[in-house]
Amino acid sequence: MTHDLLAIDIALLLPEPVDERARAANAALLAQRPEGFRFDESHLPHITLAQQFVPRANLPAWIEQIDPILRGIRPLPLRGTGVGSSATAAHFVIERTPEIDNLHRTLLDAVQPFEEASGSADAFFSEGSDAEPAREPAQEPSRGKDVAWVSQFRSHSSYDRFSPHITLGIGAPPEFREPFEFNADRVALCHLGGFCTCRVVLREWAFQSLR
Repeated sequence: MTHDLLAIDIALLLPEPVDERARAANAALLAQRPEGFRFDESHLPHITLAQQFVPRANLPAWIEQIDPILRGIRPLPLRGTGVGSSATAAHFVIERTPEIDNLHRTLLDAVQPFEEASGSADAFFSEGSDAEPAREPAQEPSRGKDVAWVSQFRSHSSYDRFSPHITLGIGAPPEFREPFEFNADRVALCHLGGFCTCRVVLREWAFQSLR
């Protein structure tokens, strides 16, 4: 069955050392709280730049709108500064630099005309959906919180309220020893699944360094 809306995320993907750090923290959280989600080949650690519901039919025009923005971006120097939690999820705190803040605002402004104010559980990826072949059954939460989070992203988590972070899993924040620095050089358009995880990469862009 094909649904009319997609719950999507524009997300910075992580370089390997940071990706590994996030996956190690996720594994430790799962050992304590098995009901959480597990990072694997289709649950990707990331930094969200924008989330919204988009009509499936409008997705090509939506991609066309953001393509020139993302093609003109240099790699973003970023810094993990600590850990935190939101509701039941733990995360790495990422410093809100002018560069990431400007990219976030530019993308939100560009995609606003395509946004649907609200969606439903059907907009999210689930195992065996038409988005890709079925895999082993996954633990999926009640969709109510996911729907509310995406519906309210623009009003509750954007612009002056934007707080870049890497969600790690369900449970108490892990021990944080020292800040870490990295360059983010890839961004992906993802179909969201349970816990607002990035499940299916629909399009990916690589940032180019200036020589």
